[in-house]
Amino acid sequence: MSVEEPIKVLIVDDKEDIRFLVREFLRLQGYQTIEAGNGDEAIEKAHAEGPALILMDIMMPGRDGLSAIQEIRKTDSLVSIIVLTAFSTEQHAVRALQVGADDYMHKPFDPMQLRTKVNAAIEKHYLRKENRRLQERLTAILERYFPRPVAQRLITAPEMPRLGGERQELTVLFADLRGFTSFTSVTPPEELILHLNRYLAIAAEAVFAHHGTVDKFMGDGIMAVFNAPLADKDHVLSAIRTAQDIHACVEQMREGGESMQLQFGIGVHTGEAIVGNVGASSLMSYTAIGDTVNIAKRLEECAKPGKTLVSQTVVNSLGDRGQVMALEPVRIKGRAEPEPVFEVVDISG
Repeated sequence: MSVEEPIKVLIVDDKEDIRFLVREFLRLQGYQTIEAGNGDEAIEKAHAEGPALILMDIMMPGRDGLSAIQEIRKTDSLVSIIVLTAFSTEQHAVRALQVGADDYMHKPFDPMQLRTKVNAAIEKHYLRKENRRLQERLTAILERYFPRPVAQRLITAPEMPRLGGERQELTVLFADLRGFTSFTSVTPPEELILHLNRYLAIAAEAVFAHHGTVDKFMGDGIMAVFNAPLADKDHVLSAIRTAQDIHACVEQMREGGESMQLQFGIGVHTGEAIVGNVGASSLMSYTAIGDTVNIAKRLEECAKPGKTLVSQTVVNSLGDRGQVMALEPVRIKGRAEPEPVFEVVDISG
């Protein structure tokens, strides 16, 4: 059976008799007390001990209580702080609330009032801790199902997300495993999903490494966008480097004895698309739609294992930073003329 640790309270006052009275009172209430005689010592012990509550005098020699509160709040938003002030320093108490204190008491203080305020402040501390735990859990869950930048935007936005999008210049990357389907009929589902996740994790981590956004996983493939929602002034190069990293990591895994020996075919195109929330008001997804997306997908469908195919606009954007090889043009649904297609050979840098 575990024993609960006593709740720590830091008493900060330059007068030893005040500290003695408060210390004895708090000990009778079952609290563990820590003491400091000035602001600098208060900061040091607050960081070292992690108290749930600080009782802070304002007027002290050297660093005063206001400065100490400001410094403590830079790294600790959970601790509760009650300032102790004389009637003549009412304006300091108000200022203390502005810089991060939770409450204040006048000296000399009434024991019943002190007990009430201490109990309320301790409860506030634990509510803050629970709120942070829930916030961290919510963030972790959202980041498992949404692109990380989108999850952060959802958490911090003052309003609920709404359907709709905006026109955005971006680069779209599609990567799909070649030969995976043939393994599905001869491999147990439990083993199959482990192999699939290993490959998809390689692709996702490469996207993250180059500040892209995983739009979605699609069976044995992945769609990623660059320059949305995070801005990237060189999003075309970021996407191509991502593709190169995916191929390199897969090759390392193959050389390491991976039994499935699969490779990705990748397509990359850049242009304008609509980026935003699509679906229904009760269930929506952050994604990109438009001709730019369609062309990137068509390029991926034409890519051989271990190869990256790109469009003319990608080649134009890369300039002399990329070495490409022209292939036979391909027909894109909805377009009268075949589109030029290029295979990425190398990328500078």
